[in-house]
Amino acid sequence: MQTSIELVRRAIEFRGPERVPYNFDENRTPVIDTKYGDDFIWVFVDPAPDFAPSTPGENELGVVSETLDEAVMGIPKQHPLDHWHKLADYHFPDYSIAERYHSMERHIAKNPDKYVLGMFPHFLFQVLYDLLGFEHFMLSVALERENMETLLDMLADSAINVVNQMADRGVHGIIAIDDMGLQDRLMISPTDWRALIKPRYARVIDVAHGRGLHIFSHICGYIPEIIDDLIEVDLDVLQIDQQDHMGIDMLADRFGGRICFFCPVDIQTTLPKPDNLIAIEDKVKQLVGRFGCYNGGFMAKTYPQPEAINIPEENMAHMCDGIKKYGHYPLNWK
Repeated sequence: MQTSIELVRRAIEFRGPERVPYNFDENRTPVIDTKYGDDFIWVFVDPAPDFAPSTPGENELGVVSETLDEAVMGIPKQHPLDHWHKLADYHFPDYSIAERYHSMERHIAKNPDKYVLGMFPHFLFQVLYDLLGFEHFMLSVALERENMETLLDMLADSAINVVNQMADRGVHGIIAIDDMGLQDRLMISPTDWRALIKPRYARVIDVAHGRGLHIFSHICGYIPEIIDDLIEVDLDVLQIDQQDHMGIDMLADRFGGRICFFCPVDIQTTLPKPDNLIAIEDKVKQLVGRFGCYNGGFMAKTYPQPEAINIPEENMAHMCDGIKKYGHYPLNWK
């Protein structure tokens, strides 16, 4: 019987897991008593011991967010690099401080049989519009290429520091939270993305692979135009929560067997709808059958904040049950 670590590695690397690995409980916010099973633990970089926000809602990057509802994430309202003259005096947090990793070390020690997935405190794209503000970000892509290149190199250097710190502590993979798509297109042109973002992705991934780590990226939105590029720079896992506006069959036909997909049932079209168990089961079968039929290539997960988008718990449970029912190899039910 394969361990959780081996199951995840084999699924990512298309080396024949016994079943589809799943991440149903560990990243669930808020935590609930009911458990559906997990092959993963998630670990995070803690704030610096001496970090004290200068204003409510400020994070270590200097971004200030506001929220009207504790169930959802805040919206950035103040941006530390809203003018480029501030870049010369801007410094990223020091992610080499040992105390930031003590909680991570304890959690890993308590779960020696699980695949350890760390989360970057920032990555390369989404953080840009947090730091700059969205309008400033969009204008800068067109008009401030030199400053953008400088900032992106700083971001990549900071991410590489995190890769090395996590590798030293026994993490198996690291996930970037890097939304870069709108509902029907990328936020910036594919040409600009390839010039600005792609080479920095390649640099971070190359270091991670040199340390024996997988790199995952969570990317919301419509992104088919750059998935070939993500494959070219050896991204291991693409984590998407909304597949239907791109099309599961299209994604599988073009990219299946070339990158591992890590998904719940679509959180826009299917999972939140009440009285929708038959459709959820059909989507589970499609995800497993189309993405996971390449000697691996698919891993399942729950959506981490179901209450924020009104997903009925019955639906989450039915999805998890479906993965366990249909996610065993060989896929004889197809």
